Amino acid sequence: MTARKIVGALSSRDKQRQKPHDDTSSTSPRRSPTEKATADHDAEWAGANPDFSHINEKKVLRKMDLRLIPMLALLYLLSFLDRGNIGNAKIEGLVQDLNMTEPQYNWTLTVFFFTYCLFEVPSNLLLKRFRPSIWLPSIMVAWGTVMTLMGIVKDFKGLLIARLFLGVTEAGLFPGVAFFITMWYARHEAQLRQAMFFSAASVAGAFSGLLAFAISKMDGVGNLEGWRWIFILEGILTVVVAIIAFFTLYDFPDTAGFLTTEERA
Repeated sequence: MTARKIVGALSSRDKQRQKPHDDTSSTSPRRSPTEKATADHDAEWAGANPDFSHINEKKVLRKMDLRLIPMLALLYLLSFLDRGNIGNAKIEGLVQDLNMTEPQYNWTLTVFFFTYCLFEVPSNLLLKRFRPSIWLPSIMVAWGTVMTLMGIVKDFKGLLIARLFLGVTEAGLFPGVAFFITMWYARHEAQLRQAMFFSAASVAGAFSGLLAFAISKMDGVGNLEGWRWIFILEGILTVVVAIIAFFTLYDFPDTAGFLTTEERA
């Protein structure tokens, strides 16, 4: 019995010696989930523990709205302006000057939507391959060029082909911007921004007729009819805005220079 007591006492003493060592290993410092997320998110993070409590979410949303929505709305405004100005051109004598019949004119309106619907999905696939700040202005330059060339068509066939290409080049804007907005905003935030963007179509309809009436006063300038100047000037305007968009459009939140590192996170 005495030997068993001695062995038991020695075992108890050994356990007590090992316990502090085990406690030390179990209480070794560990990174919190926030620290891990910060380390994984930004390799250049210079702060200690990130603190998002001071970030005003509404202020960040306003900052994003001011830098994104006005330019996107302007792009869609010009898109709607360019696709619909053929009606104003008809009023200024397009059908008579090109010796077109009413059915032929209706075909020029219809074929636009053939290629527009056909190229929406391929355009969005290319948007994912290229950056939005490159792809969206590029298709704007393309349709602005097509619109300008519509001002020099000579007959029905030329106008029909131009409208086909206009549908190809404009097809990527609306679905592209819809996808672009979802990359910046949460689902409940994107709805309002989509509505603000889409409202540009109504603005275009409000003053497109007045703008076309003013441009048509250039009838005879350069030996060109007034309806030709409607296409030419509005196409040039689109190209100019597209060039500006190359430098003012942002790609995605994690590369936006106007957001701080904490706001991107």
